[in-house]
Amino acid sequence: MVKRNEGKRPCPVCGTLLSKRAFEKALRIHTAREKHLGELQAELERRQEDMDVEVANAEQRGQKKEKQRSERLMAGQKKVIGKLQERIAQLEKGTTPQTDGLEFEEKLLARLKKEFDGDEIQREGKLVGDIVHTVKYEGKEAGKITYECKRTPGISSAHVQQAYLGKQACHADFAILVTTGKKKRFSGLMEMDGVLVVAPLGVIPLAALLRANLIEMLRAKITTEQRAKIAQRMLKYITSPQLKNPIEEVIHLSERLQKMVIEEAHDHREIWKKRMLHYTKIQWDTSQIQSNFQRILHGKEPKHLLAPKPQLLLPAVTSGS
Repeated sequence: MVKRNEGKRPCPVCGTLLSKRAFEKALRIHTAREKHLGELQAELERRQEDMDVEVANAEQRGQKKEKQRSERLMAGQKKVIGKLQERIAQLEKGTTPQTDGLEFEEKLLARLKKEFDGDEIQREGKLVGDIVHTVKYEGKEAGKITYECKRTPGISSAHVQQAYLGKQACHADFAILVTTGKKKRFSGLMEMDGVLVVAPLGVIPLAALLRANLIEMLRAKITTEQRAKIAQRMLKYITSPQLKNPIEEVIHLSERLQKMVIEEAHDHREIWKKRMLHYTKIQWDTSQIQSNFQRILHGKEPKHLLAPKPQLLLPAVTSGS
């Protein structure tokens, strides 16, 4: 009888047994990905070297114009390097901007459902926003909020337009673009073309504020025409310094707290690593002594072996979320 796994080879990525044809296809994809990753890393190293040379040259010459030119070049290089680093991280994880975006949506969806468990919150996508949040009050629909999620380095007008069209498609009261991107004068919250643009750490406080406003309009029996005008005034109020500053403070405090937790976890991990090293050394020394006693008892010479490396109990702590 022919064995089922005969002639199959392990996948170079996940180890699953594949047929010869499937293995060759997987190998080509894996090789191409490794090549692309190597090229990106080489490009990143080259750009960092160029930037260092520019800084050194500017400092040597001490000319004001040259320093200003170098600063502009450095700003441009840092932006490109940031994009390369992000792409390398995605390749190492086996993800793409699209799959990262999907993961982002799933986390936000779960958080919204947890915070507002009495509302209808579902994932839509395409023309009506990534997430549609139907606010409920005493069994009645108070209004809708749409969320567009983008994990990108910058904030583009195309993403804002996409969020606005999603709001229009499902007749929502508010549209929120949740983004990890950066933009000049964006410090966590701003209004762009009828869309509220917010950093991830500020989306829950913002959603709670909008939700409360929708419930108040329902209780006050505001007409559809009046709702649109009030919603427009709310956008201006939310992005005014009076309310914008506290929400941005929440975002910045959350960022600092996250950084503190990561640093604390890193410090703990270093201590655990040292303890694990000591435990492994004690165990290995004891084992070696016993083994050499046995060798001596049998008339053999004792051996000296290299100590094994300790196995870490926890993965490395990163700032990804």
